[in-house]
Amino acid sequence: MAFLSQSKKTSRLIILNIFFATLILHSGYGQQDYTRWGLPEGAKMRIGKGEITGKIAYSPDEALLAVPSSIGVWLYDANTGAEINLLTGHSDEVDAVAFSPDGLTLASAGSSRDKTVRLWDALTGAHLLTLEGHTSRVDSVAFSPDGLMLASGGGYGDQTVRLWEARTGEFLRTLSGHTRSVEFVQFSPDGSTLASGGGWEVRTIRLWNVHNGELLHALKANAREVSVVAFSPDGSMLASASRSSDDTIRLWDVRTGELLRPFEERSDGVNSLSLSPDGLTLASGGRGSNSPVRLWDVHTGKHLKAFYGRTGAADFIVFAPDELIIVGGSSRDGTVRLWNARAGEDFRAIAKHTKPVESIAYSPDGLTLASASAYSDEMVRLWDVLSGQNYLSLGGHKGAVQSLTFSPDGATLASSGGIDLTARLWDARTGESLHILWEYSGFGDVDAVALSPDGRWLASGYDSRIHLWNVRTGERLKTLSGHLGRVSTIAFSPDGSVLASGARGNDDAAVLLWDLRTANATHALVGHQYSVKSVAFSPDGLTLASGGADTLRMWDVNTGARLWRLEGHTEWIRSVAFSPDGLTLASGSGDGTVRLWRSDTGEHLRTIEGHIGGVTSVAFSPDGLTLASGSDDGTILLWDLIRPTTWGDAKRASVTDGTRQLPELSPSAAPLAPTQTALLPNYPNPFNPETWIPYQLKKSAEVTLTIYDMKGQAVRTLEVGHQPAGVYQSRDRAAYWDGRNEMGETVANGVYFCTLTAGEFNATRKMLAGK
Repeated sequence: MAFLSQSKKTSRLIILNIFFATLILHSGYGQQDYTRWGLPEGAKMRIGKGEITGKIAYSPDEALLAVPSSIGVWLYDANTGAEINLLTGHSDEVDAVAFSPDGLTLASAGSSRDKTVRLWDALTGAHLLTLEGHTSRVDSVAFSPDGLMLASGGGYGDQTVRLWEARTGEFLRTLSGHTRSVEFVQFSPDGSTLASGGGWEVRTIRLWNVHNGELLHALKANAREVSVVAFSPDGSMLASASRSSDDTIRLWDVRTGELLRPFEERSDGVNSLSLSPDGLTLASGGRGSNSPVRLWDVHTGKHLKAFYGRTGAADFIVFAPDELIIVGGSSRDGTVRLWNARAGEDFRAIAKHTKPVESIAYSPDGLTLASASAYSDEMVRLWDVLSGQNYLSLGGHKGAVQSLTFSPDGATLASSGGIDLTARLWDARTGESLHILWEYSGFGDVDAVALSPDGRWLASGYDSRIHLWNVRTGERLKTLSGHLGRVSTIAFSPDGSVLASGARGNDDAAVLLWDLRTANATHALVGHQYSVKSVAFSPDGLTLASGGADTLRMWDVNTGARLWRLEGHTEWIRSVAFSPDGLTLASGSGDGTVRLWRSDTGEHLRTIEGHIGGVTSVAFSPDGLTLASGSDDGTILLWDLIRPTTWGDAKRASVTDGTRQLPELSPSAAPLAPTQTALLPNYPNPFNPETWIPYQLKKSAEVTLTIYDMKGQAVRTLEVGHQPAGVYQSRDRAAYWDGRNEMGETVANGVYFCTLTAGEFNATRKMLAGK
């Protein structure tokens, strides 16, 4: 790697400092509110930074780090770890990034749906050029040493190398011959030779004459997939290595194409290579999470030293005069770290990126979002909705976390662990593990969990069965059997008397409705062609929405009749949710969009676009003014919604062929009714000017809510009247305060107290007006 002189580094740092100081003074940039950078139209916040999708690039002066991600390119200050910019514009994830030799320009390569290379001003983030011509994803980019030329390598289906004039974007020539994706391109130090290869090609590295496009050598390596190469400072030698665990590092003579010597490296593959400025030492970075960085003598091939203690793959290695810096993006937790290998220290954590989001859930007070991560992350994260910051991470699952749900009082969070055969209950305030509910035998995943409205029962879907658990004790109470496929989604009705479940597989595309007072499956809602991914009850409990591999459907819960079949998504519907007032239905799809529908007519209202990946989960805030959507791109977007007017009563379609009766399954179960009367947290809180105050009643009672100010003076009394036992949590059932006193005046900002009186029961909670 070519390095700038110390004076040149100093000059660039001065330029950077002046630039960032200007941003701080004139645009508030220094507040680092990156949650609002590069938002799609209609979104007000992004939670999470997306997944790291390619190798990280260090700027030549070591001042910046560029991190390719599922939503764009993140730029970080390599000295402080502060976010500097987010470069968005690609229509798919970014596969590769590269800095120009002067560090002023950044190139980024787009994935399958994008197929472009983009050039950016690294200081301002301004988009400079878009280079088009590849016919599939672009897997690699590199600047020539003089910065005048750019090389890009196409993915499978393209398999070419393209050369461009970097200043104008003019296409120069195509280098053809690869039979698989070109995962690396690298210029020799003098810029006359280009090395390219990778992508499970048959052991081939190709060396090209840059000026005329002539193939100079095809180097035959041992491994099927050569993942990385590095030129010596004088350009006479080329080192190559593989991600595979059965290959060696090899050193080649660039002029003749002959193999000079192998370096034995058979641990778990090599992710990065670098030759020292004097050309005497080779550094190799392991691909595994705990594999060492090794130093080798170039002339003898002898192993000199190994540095241990690092976690995460070594994405990039930088030789400097007095240190060896390793930049790594952890495949497990998404943290980018800088290591000083000679000192053996982890000296800076740069960034925290997030894996694909599998599920999201709002807390009842609307102040917290919980997210579950898929694949290797295995984490449940709690996010502050106001700041977008992750303030608590819950670890313990041994695989993808599939499903999340809060208890009505917001104190407990339930999660399902997929392949680890557990459902877990957590204290949502402290992150403490309360219960681990084990499925001790059989095969299959725990794909879905749901808490009953009174918080007493947890339902978990395990293989083709549903288990009901006592939340307080963790005891398994009952098993419901009836599905043929694997249970993928569960939901309780608002009053807790009915459970809806959906399954996946060709043999079972029905939604089952269970009467929990008798433990009978009363209806099978038939019509989906393959899997049912999500079910949701309307707030009044009269309507059920279900989304699957083919369409979105709505059903009458009492009769099982199909009401609406809603079409428009082009891929699987993976999540559905009703707004708190029941007027709107949201659906999230693998096509990357969220659609909003009128719940009484099925009319399509709006399509929301902005995610790079498929939408896996949707959730309304308790006040109904915000919609959250989680995505495979590793982010959650919060969308501002316009509150609809009341739609009024609409005549519903009646379909009689959508149901079939099922036999009784087991002895009767106890009805799900609240075991205690309680005043629940209001939402939103803080509020301005209105809020909803939920509660639950163990038995019927006269209900009154009184609002007091800090002096203890009553400012408003809400006479709710006689209410039967039940849960009053949704916006159409909870008590409503418009933020006005008895005189009709809007109350001042500050702390207020709400007292619930229900018969002989009294309880008080604090509320905050103004935000």
